[in-house]
Amino acid sequence: MKKKEINLFAAGKEGADGQGGRGNKSKSKKNFDKKAFFKRFALSALSLAVLAFSFGYALKNIDYADKKLTGGTDYKCIVNLWHVDSFEGGTGSRAEFLLGRAAAFEKSNAGVFVMVTPMTAENANEKFAAGERPDMISYGYGVEISGYSAIKSDKKCVYGQVDGDVYALPWCRGGYAVISNEPLPEDKTLENAVVSKGAYTQPYAALALGGYTLKNYEEKAPLDAYYAFVSGNADILVGTQRDVNRLNVRQMEAVITPLSEYSDLYQYISITAASAEKKAYAEMFIEFLLSEEAQKKVSNLGMFSPYYRLSYDLSGLEEMQTAIQKSASYPVFTPLSVFGEFSENALLAAKGDEAALKKLKNLLI
Repeated sequence: MKKKEINLFAAGKEGADGQGGRGNKSKSKKNFDKKAFFKRFALSALSLAVLAFSFGYALKNIDYADKKLTGGTDYKCIVNLWHVDSFEGGTGSRAEFLLGRAAAFEKSNAGVFVMVTPMTAENANEKFAAGERPDMISYGYGVEISGYSAIKSDKKCVYGQVDGDVYALPWCRGGYAVISNEPLPEDKTLENAVVSKGAYTQPYAALALGGYTLKNYEEKAPLDAYYAFVSGNADILVGTQRDVNRLNVRQMEAVITPLSEYSDLYQYISITAASAEKKAYAEMFIEFLLSEEAQKKVSNLGMFSPYYRLSYDLSGLEEMQTAIQKSASYPVFTPLSVFGEFSENALLAAKGDEAALKKLKNLLI
């Protein structure tokens, strides 16, 4: 496999995220803990942002309810769309992106309203288990949906098929990359590395299928893994497009080597509506979301389109986009219990177990 390495910026500059370059240590005054202050400030800001975000959704929901109750002549129906983030995105909110596309869709489809409701994978699974379901759901691996319908579309995705029919289509995606201080060793053995691991992601599969072997590594949650790298506690970060976006903001020097053989960082959309009317409008919305016009806006999220080549201002993303064009993935409808076997073999394979690597390849499409 030809290795692609991208060099990002000069180190040490203050980024727009308010962080300095690698190895910079904040100076603490005797009677003022600056680090603690900014941590409290960041948490307060985050709380306010979440409150404002939730309030915005609440206002829109009230607006939908008002239209339904008043029975205006243009009212047709409300299409409920659940949105689940089961992996880190890029630079923007995928829920906000869908809200914007919903507003644009409503303008050209008078009387149809798309209500976007963000939730966790755990919340969605609990609701499905209790018999609740939306009309559409935007989700990644980790959500076990039920009541889904086939989607009529000229877009295809083998990872969202069941018995040849398409039940899930990705509307944006990400990819894995090895991020390092120096060019990677020729033997592809990674030492003093930190692996960014989410609950439903499998970076070990991307490493193993890319021919890399881990030695002396730690596994951490995504944000903790990123900070371990930028603080100098690890020489190598096995991360995603999210980390490449972060490094661009920080203007920090790094070598980016995209992992082109595997990615499970797909944001799918499926139809779970019970009524024929809502199924029809859900299908119309999916066609709108996957249109070239809507897909070109995915670059604003710092993520990639599954169908179109996009342009990026930030360094490293163009190269990642090219690298993941033909990456393998894992079928989104595979039960979580079965995914455990895949994950176990991925970890062993990333440590150099050849038998596990063979099993890993057999489990993939």
